[in-house]
Amino acid sequence: MKRSIFLRFLLLGVLTTIVCSSALPKDDEDSDDAHSSAGCFKQSLPVGITTDKLTRQSLVVNDPRLDYPVERYFFIRIPGNNQHLYSTNDNHKRTLMVYFHGFMGNALDVATKYEYNLLGREEDMIMIYPEGMSDYVTPEGEEISSLQGWNAVGSSQSDDPRCDLIVPHCGFQSCKNLNTCSLCAFASCHNDSLFVEKILDWAFDNLCIDKSRVVASGLSNGGLMIYELITQIPDYFQAFIAVYGSPMVGFMNFSSPALYGRPLLHIHGLEDEWVPFNGSLSNHNFSFIPATDVVEEYATIQQCSLERERWETPFDTVNNFFCMEYPNCQSGARVILCTYSGGHEYPPMIEEMTFAFLQEIDPTHFIKDRIDSVKGSFSTTYRLGTKILSLALLIACIFNA
Repeated sequence: MKRSIFLRFLLLGVLTTIVCSSALPKDDEDSDDAHSSAGCFKQSLPVGITTDKLTRQSLVVNDPRLDYPVERYFFIRIPGNNQHLYSTNDNHKRTLMVYFHGFMGNALDVATKYEYNLLGREEDMIMIYPEGMSDYVTPEGEEISSLQGWNAVGSSQSDDPRCDLIVPHCGFQSCKNLNTCSLCAFASCHNDSLFVEKILDWAFDNLCIDKSRVVASGLSNGGLMIYELITQIPDYFQAFIAVYGSPMVGFMNFSSPALYGRPLLHIHGLEDEWVPFNGSLSNHNFSFIPATDVVEEYATIQQCSLERERWETPFDTVNNFFCMEYPNCQSGARVILCTYSGGHEYPPMIEEMTFAFLQEIDPTHFIKDRIDSVKGSFSTTYRLGTKILSLALLIACIFNA
C-alpha cells in the first residue's frame, strides 16, 4: 500500500516537472541574435519619447574638420503604444527607415505631409526624419535658415562654371571655415554622413531595431543624400531608395565592398528640370549624371544582367509609372529603375511604392516578427493546455486505480 502511494506521488512529481519546465522560457532563447540592437535589452524608451507621437530630438556632432561642435536635429516616430514590446524575447525588433527631405525643405514638413508615418505604423516600422543644415550668411550678415540641405555627392563641392547659383557665392559659413568655396555649391560643408552615423548609433543604443533591416530613402537633394550614404557609410543600411536625385558629375562612387548585395530603387520623373533624368543641364545649369547611367553602374557592381526586364507594380496606371529591373544579380541584390510622366514634383504613389519594393526584396520584411510572435504564443499556450489536460487525466487515473 505504501509503495503504491509512493509511486503515485513520484509519478505526479515527474509530470509536474515536465509541465512546469515546458511553461518556463529557456534562458538562452533569443539571447544570441547578432542583428539585435543594444536598445533591445533596455526596459524603456529614452526620456521624452513616447510611442505613436512625432518627437523632436537633438544631438551634438563634432566634425573633426571644423573647430566647433554643432547641435543637429531629427524627428522620430515609433509605432504602437506598448513599451514592453522593446525586447528580443518578445520577438519584436523593428525595421527602421531614415527619410531625407529635399533642398530648402525640413524634417517636420516631410514627417507630417507624407504618409510614411501612417504606413510605418501599419507595418510596425520606426521612422526617423533628419533635419538638413543651413549655415548661410548673407554679405550683410543676415542668417538664412531656409537654405537647408545636404552635403551630398557634389552639392557643396562642384566647380562646374556653368551653374547659376540662386544665392551669392560662398555664403555657407562652414565652407568658408574650410576654405572650400566651390563655384557650384548649394549646400553647407558640414559632414552629413557623420550626422546620420550619429543618429543611427543613438537609435541602436536606445531602440529595439533589427540592424539587418535599416532602410534609407529621400527625394531631390535628399535623393542625392542617399547616394552620399552609398558612398560613405553603406554598411549601416540594408536597402536604398532615391527619388529624383542623382550624383552630380564627377561625384559618383560605388567602390565600397559593403555595397555588395544591397538593393537599390531609383524613381525619377521624365520631365524633371531640376535634376534632369537624362543628365542634361538643370534649369540652374547644374550637371547631374543621367539616372540610367547611375542605376546601370550600380547594377554592374552588383553583377546583374544589363538586359533589363519589366517589373510590374500595382501603380503602373498612375502617371505612366513604369519600372525596369536589372535581373539575375550575382550579389543577390535587386536593382530597379522606375520612371513616371512628370517633373520635379512628388509622385502620388511614392510611399506605397516604397513599401511594395521593400516587401518585394524580402517578403517577410515587416510581418514576420508579428506572425512568429502570434504563432509562438499560440503554440506555447496550446502545448501547455494539452499537457495540463493530460496531467489531470493521469491524476484521475492514478487515484482511481
